[in-house]
This record gives sequence, C-alpha cells and structure tokens, in this order.
Amino acid sequence: MLEGAEPPQAGVLEPDAVQPAHELPPPAEPSRRRRRRVAALAAVIAVAAAAVAIVLGTSGSAPRHTGDTGVPPGETTATVKRRTLTESSTVDGTLGYGSKLEVFDRLGGTFTWLPSVGAQIGRGGTLFRINNTPVVLFYGSLPAYRTLKEGVSDGPDVAELSENLIDLGYDPYGAIADLEAFGEATATAVKRWQEAEGLKQTGAVELGRVVFAPSARRITEVHVSLGQDPPGAEPSTTPEGEKPASGTPANGSSPKQEPSSGEHAPNSAKPKKPASKKPAGKHGDHASEHKPPKGNEASSDPAKKEASKEPSGKEAQSPGGGSGGGELALTTTSPQQIVQVALKAEQQQLARVGEHVPVTLPGGDVVGGRITSVGTVATQPKSSGDEAGGSGASGESPTIPVAVALDHAVARLDEAPVSVELVESVRHGVLTVPATALIATAGGGYALEALSGDRRFTLPVTPGMFAGGYVQVEGTGLHEGLSVIVSQ
Repeated sequence: MLEGAEPPQAGVLEPDAVQPAHELPPPAEPSRRRRRRVAALAAVIAVAAAAVAIVLGTSGSAPRHTGDTGVPPGETTATVKRRTLTESSTVDGTLGYGSKLEVFDRLGGTFTWLPSVGAQIGRGGTLFRINNTPVVLFYGSLPAYRTLKEGVSDGPDVAELSENLIDLGYDPYGAIADLEAFGEATATAVKRWQEAEGLKQTGAVELGRVVFAPSARRITEVHVSLGQDPPGAEPSTTPEGEKPASGTPANGSSPKQEPSSGEHAPNSAKPKKPASKKPAGKHGDHASEHKPPKGNEASSDPAKKEASKEPSGKEAQSPGGGSGGGELALTTTSPQQIVQVALKAEQQQLARVGEHVPVTLPGGDVVGGRITSVGTVATQPKSSGDEAGGSGASGESPTIPVAVALDHAVARLDEAPVSVELVESVRHGVLTVPATALIATAGGGYALEALSGDRRFTLPVTPGMFAGGYVQVEGTGLHEGLSVIVSQ
C-alpha cells in the first residue's frame, strides 16, 4: 500500500482483492452429503453380512452337531452304569387290625358302662361294667374256663392269673412262688386286686370277671347298650317247658322236683353240686345244647357228666358266655394295624416272614411294613352258586392269607384298600442302561447304539431284568461308562 493512501474500509474489497467466481472453493454441503451416502451404504452392507452369517450359522449347526457328537436331533445319551435292580409284584390288600376276639358277658346283669369304638384297653383295664362292677382284661392265651380260688387244681390258667397279678403290682413281696398253684399268696394278691377294683375281697376270681387275651385290645364293635340285661341274666328266669323254681330252696333240693325227675332220680344221692345248678335253670340249658328238648327223652348220662366235671354253677356255663349261654358284648382286635393280603397260591414264594415291604396307601403315600405271617393252606374262592367251594366257573386261583404289620400307625384308614409290593428277585451290581436305549434288530435280538468319540456304532446285547425304567444288559464290548443313545 502506498504511503499516504487511505486504508480500505471494512467490508469493502479492493478491486485487486476480488476473486473471480470460478476460482471460489466448492460449497461444503455436497461433500457432507457424499459422506452420508457412503456411511449409509456401509451400514447396509454390515447388516447384510450379519444376516448372512446368522443364516449360515443356523443352517450349518445341525450337520456340525451330528458330525461332532453323533447324536441325532430329538435324542440324548446315557452311560452304562452298575446298579442293583429289584423286580417286584404289586398285590392288593386291605388295611385293618389283626387278632379278632369276641368278648362275652359271662356274669349276667345290667350293663352300666361300655367302651367307645376305637378305644384301646391294656392289661388291667376295664372292658365293660356289669352292675357297676368291672370286667377286666388280663393277658394270656388260654381263655378262662373256671372259677379260680384256693383249692383248685394247678394249671396254666392259674399261671396266667398269677403273672398278671405280679405284673400289675399286686404281689409286691414276691410271695407267689409257684405260678401254677393257687395258694394263700395268690389269694392275698387277688384280694389286693379286688380292693383296687372296688370288688368284694373274697380271694376268688369268679368265671367272667377277667377276660384273657394275648395282647391289648382295640374296640371295633359294641353289641350291647347301657341298661341292657343280657338274655338269661336273671337267676329267676325259667327255661320254657320247666316248672317254676320259686319253691326250690336256695341251697338246692332233690332233683325229683324238676321235670324228667324219673330219669334224674339216680343223681339224687350225688353231692349238692348238680342240685345247686338245676333250680336256677342252667342245667336245662346245657341239656338243650346236647339234644333238642323233647319232653323226658333226654338221657341221664350227659347230666351226670355235667354234674361231675364242674365245681360250681358258673363253671358249668357254655364256653361262649355266662348265664343262659352268655351275651356277645364286644368285638375287639389287637391295636397293631395289619394289611391282609389274599395272595395267589403260585406266588407264595414271594412272601417271606420278617421281610420288609412298602405299602402304598389310598392317597399315594408309602409306608413301611413287615410280613408277620404267611398262610400254608390255600383257599379256593367261591363263585356264585358254588357252595361246595370248588373252582366253579369263576376261574380264580386259590389264595393264601398273608399279614403285613405297618411300622407306624395310620389314622382314619380302617378297612381301606392298599397295595403291597412283594420282591420277586434282586440283581446286585449289574450293568444297566435306560430301557429306552434298547433297539430291536432284524434277527429278533436287541442292540445299543453306542458312541466312542465321534464314532457311532451298533453293539448287540442280551437284556436281563427290567426294573425301575432300567434294564440289565450283557454283551461283548459292553463296559461301565460307555455312552449310548437314548430315544426321547
């Protein structure tokens, strides 16, 4: 710029500084658009490449899987393992209680207390009360059959009584030396027991006061009601066809006062024992048991036997009960829950006493049990109209009874249907595979499809026991740990 010249004003270009239009730089906008197009094209290419990769990867996965493992789609593998297989049969049974025992009233009188159904009564417990006196349960296998008191002959029934008195604590000083002999020590123990029960302390146990049973009893049915008087309980009851005994002295009289006096006359010289029975009408009951009453046709021989073999009127009663034949009072069972199974005779070998077996209850729960008895006599089921007990037309096999005692009590399932699993055979430590791994071969045999690395081959095998979804297998080349293909 020349000296003294004025500087150009802002915003005004000098002629020399003005550039031609064709020499100006291109606008920036077109460059940015081009770059955007390139970037979009690159993105499209990337997306397409990713899609192709996904498609190729998906379509090629199955062939690679088959080539790598040899397992077709829809199948899996398992290994050959050693297991213990148990083959069993399931049989039906009924859950209830065992050792059924019917209890009779042998005293006669009015029932003043009765147990409830389901109650359990143990040694020394009251079964029921007659005229407000107890009939007591003692443990023993021999039923009571006579009055027990000093002077009776030695016997196992006396031993049962002595053992119960000792176990209940009524011989605290150990005075009872000979269990089978009813001596003074036994009578003293009886008196202690009678005092505890609120009975008259006589030292004698009349027939019907105690009931002997092998174990505690569970009441399953009550056959009488409170206030009921059993038939024949009243001493004044006169059997039909006999004259009233109201005029007979209490200590007995000549047999000639009774019907059939002519036939019983030879017994008039006997001791008072038969005479004491006849006025109460009990002898007539026994005569009727041996032969239906037909006036005076009864033989004198049965009467003589009855008079000589029993020491008192109570002891001359029928085996089932007290006065007039006794009254069925209770039905009882043992408290132990028992499953009763009617096993086919040909399956008898499956049930072994002492063996533990699983029992499936109606709800599906499984409890343990133990076989307590296996019958030895088969029973042929009766078909309709087959009263002879033969096979009939039913075609059912003979059965034997099997009892299974549960390890633990199950509430509220009396008479419920259950199933019992009986073991048929056991194989210990055998090679096994899932049963679905077996494949049938053309020759009627069986094989496994085995895997060894990437190699797949067929291995012929011989199947054995099937149990629990597994099968025992044997064959050349078979070993524990071998992988086999299992169908789904």
